[in-house]
Amino acid sequence: MAANTDLTVTGLDFDVIRANLRTFISSKPEFSDYDFNDSAIGTLLDLLAYNTYYSAFYANMASNEAFLDTAQLYDSVVSRAKAIGYTPTSAKSATANVQLIFPLAVANSTFRSIRVAKDTQFRATVNGTSYTFVAPQTYTIASNSTNGFADFISIKEGEALTHRFVYNRSSNTSFVLPNENVDTDSITVSINTTGNTLSYIKADDITTINSSSKVFFVEADRDKKYKVAFGDGVLGFQPATSSIVSISYRVCNGALPNGANSFSLVGATIDGQTVTVVPVGRAEGGAAIEDIESIRFNAPRMYETQNRTVTSNDYERIVVREYPDIQAVRVWGGEDNDPPIYGKVFLSAKPKVGTLLSSSRKAEIKNTLKKYNVQAIDVEMIDPTYLYVIPSLTVRYNPTKTTKTPGELAASIASRIISFESTYLSRFNQSFRYSKFLEYIDDTDDSIETSNAIIRLRKTFVPSIIAADNYVIKFNNGIQRLGTKELISGVPTHPGYGSITSSSFTQDGFTSYFDDNGFGTLRTYYRSGTGRLGRTYINYSAGTIDYDQGTVNINNFLPTTFSGETISIVVSPLSPNIIPVRNQIILMSQSEINIVDDITGKTVTSVSTIETIGQTATITTPSGKLYNF
Repeated sequence: MAANTDLTVTGLDFDVIRANLRTFISSKPEFSDYDFNDSAIGTLLDLLAYNTYYSAFYANMASNEAFLDTAQLYDSVVSRAKAIGYTPTSAKSATANVQLIFPLAVANSTFRSIRVAKDTQFRATVNGTSYTFVAPQTYTIASNSTNGFADFISIKEGEALTHRFVYNRSSNTSFVLPNENVDTDSITVSINTTGNTLSYIKADDITTINSSSKVFFVEADRDKKYKVAFGDGVLGFQPATSSIVSISYRVCNGALPNGANSFSLVGATIDGQTVTVVPVGRAEGGAAIEDIESIRFNAPRMYETQNRTVTSNDYERIVVREYPDIQAVRVWGGEDNDPPIYGKVFLSAKPKVGTLLSSSRKAEIKNTLKKYNVQAIDVEMIDPTYLYVIPSLTVRYNPTKTTKTPGELAASIASRIISFESTYLSRFNQSFRYSKFLEYIDDTDDSIETSNAIIRLRKTFVPSIIAADNYVIKFNNGIQRLGTKELISGVPTHPGYGSITSSSFTQDGFTSYFDDNGFGTLRTYYRSGTGRLGRTYINYSAGTIDYDQGTVNINNFLPTTFSGETISIVVSPLSPNIIPVRNQIILMSQSEINIVDDITGKTVTSVSTIETIGQTATITTPSGKLYNF
């Protein structure tokens, strides 16, 4: 029988499929007199078209699920990632450092040390919800001459669970942990064979595993669960049939407990002794299980790294994979540092919660990266530095083109500023583009006729109030030189007023400020009147300014006190387009909005309390002899 050439199969929409079937059947002489819309054959055509459409849709969806780029189901994405050796990151427990203080002042014949057992429980409350923290290991606290029985430990959020399974070489060689939100870092495994219990370790590098290696493997399974598997006698030791497998782990709440800073012991005593729990910083590091888009992005890139750190991208991928609580990572080689330092890699990371990592978190990241180094290169952790853009917006609008009041329009613009910061800034390598910012503001409402902004930059630092020191404030963007360049016998024709201002600090008994003379010299003054002429200068050479490089050098600076937590230096940039370098992150702060009626030319409302990240976040900047602020 010859192939039928009358049937068209190019369309996949229901109506197209039905029309193609109708054309095909109506071309047959035996169906020439049929009504294909209202008769029973019309119903049959609907049924055939529906069945064809359903099958085509199912086939299309099934084909999509076979590829990492197009899969929509979590299980499909996990399966595709597993094929290239990628295990999605599990949920992570929040970690807190606490000090345990016992009432015993010194050791005695009864207590030489106090044992804090693994999984000892503590309680913390965040936003009205109570969370359980546990000791991830057993700690032994010995008496010391300074504060008796007292020491620092780490505790992790989550409920500690243990499951037991029976291993069978022919039918039961891997075990699914029956809970979501398992922190896979917490998994420990022991196997009892004929009364002999052995601990197994998690396999991280198969090149170091042989047939006698007591290791277990962690794989992602369906429904956001994880599976523990064992070796086959070639790649890892294979347990004996009927062995009892004990798997312990924590089920955590991801990022929700982050920020906990008050802890209490669950139960009356530890090792028979009452205890005081003193927090050392807030809980951090909690994160949810890796989502579909993150897996889709990270899996092929981790395949490229092959679990080794050679390029800067390798470092970034591994940190993002191992620490899902990290929002952004920036890595650069020592040759690109300022000044160059060879033999080192510099890494700066911004957490999803807060702005800076704790010292313990940075040490943990460094230790993790050592496992992936292919050569002796030291990793130097550098805190992000935050460069604040201060926009002073003037927006002209036509009140006849909107029903919004000036206050409502200002509120809408404030929301757009917040959205612009979170979308286009707040991460490494994201620049502030002046034209894009104004376009984003203009799109707020159809009534906006035009907008412009005066842009200033702010950086902060924490000076020592104990000893005089030098500080280098790097904006890494050119600073306007506002003083006249005319000189008479090498001396400026007038003292000049530059572009630099600052927050207040107390020096020599006066509430003082910084400014510059427009010729590269930093000065300090106090206010003895109003306006610029009301400035009395204390120091005419407090430092220098490199306008082209955007660097402010403060020399021999020793304030008595300063307002707030930091001192702010504010400059007028040479260009309104601000480009970050290395570990700089741009945020917005102290934004101002002035709404002008375009018909009358009058300012109808002003807003200056806009809660951007840069305005509300508290950022602690290192003090002392640490430069590159």
